[in-house]
Amino acid sequence: MAALALVASYLSQYIPPDRWWAPSLFGLGYPYLLAVNILFVLTWLLIAPRRSLLSLVLILAGWGILTRYIQVSGKTTSQPTIRVVSYNVKNFTGKGNNPSRELAEVIKGFLRENEPDIICLQEVKLRTNKVFNLEETKQQFSRINHYQYARAGSTIGSVTMTSFPIVKMEEIRFEKSGNIAICTDVIIRGDTFRIFNVHLQSYKIDPDRYSVIDNPGIPRKKDLREYRELAEKYRQAMIKRAAQARMIRKKIRQSPYPVLVCGDFNDTPASFAYRKTRGPLRDAFVGSGKGIGLTYVGKLPSFRIDYILHSPKLESFNFTIHQVPYSDHLPISCEFNIRK
Repeated sequence: MAALALVASYLSQYIPPDRWWAPSLFGLGYPYLLAVNILFVLTWLLIAPRRSLLSLVLILAGWGILTRYIQVSGKTTSQPTIRVVSYNVKNFTGKGNNPSRELAEVIKGFLRENEPDIICLQEVKLRTNKVFNLEETKQQFSRINHYQYARAGSTIGSVTMTSFPIVKMEEIRFEKSGNIAICTDVIIRGDTFRIFNVHLQSYKIDPDRYSVIDNPGIPRKKDLREYRELAEKYRQAMIKRAAQARMIRKKIRQSPYPVLVCGDFNDTPASFAYRKTRGPLRDAFVGSGKGIGLTYVGKLPSFRIDYILHSPKLESFNFTIHQVPYSDHLPISCEFNIRK
């Protein structure tokens, strides 16, 4: 059963959730299924070594997925490069529920320390200038001269800021969704690149409303109701993300320029949304990251759901997940050289 579940997690990235959503749950649970199979390998090695082959072979068969979660050694450089940061700032609410100008200033301070050339932010408070003022923010950075923004709803949206000249902007709006993607063409050292700042469908789950998140166990009648509600929210989000990922993939294919895709996909590296969005692009964490890919630190275990993807024209270095407590996401950064 454990071996079959692991195989199902591999297959889930190829099965569109809007056609059959249940396999996506196996993809979501891949790290746990991997751990169970590793435990079987170790157990059988002590008792009956031959029986360990089943789980061992299946673990190795999914090596490509495993490397999306864990990297042993990163690729670094000390040469001048293009520095990119992507961060879901959670509406500048931190661990609370109310947007805070003070927290927005702290986050801007963190970003200034890293001197980025491209900043992609998701879930940004944009309704008024009381919490986050874009024009004021631009002037606080020594290298940021241009920006694009768009609201997905009445108050929250996405922002792309850059030191490079912007020559074209586009909004990619998803049907019946509070999420959005924006597309920015910039000139970098004489070449045009297209930056996608993506925020795919959220689960819309308030962890404080569901006791089973903090205390999973043998379900009671009340717990079963909560599990059903959570399953429905997962189902709806996965279905919407499938359509959104196809839309982003189509836009990427239509780009006449090399692309850089940053953002919060709200899904794991073993998901259909990740595979469809990525396509032939390269994953900067896989190319130059190190350690365990964990970018979401809220109550719901989602592992790495924030990404920087790029065309082969760009070579990644120094991928970093920054351990700062300003959101339920961790900011990610990477440096790039342009291949000749």
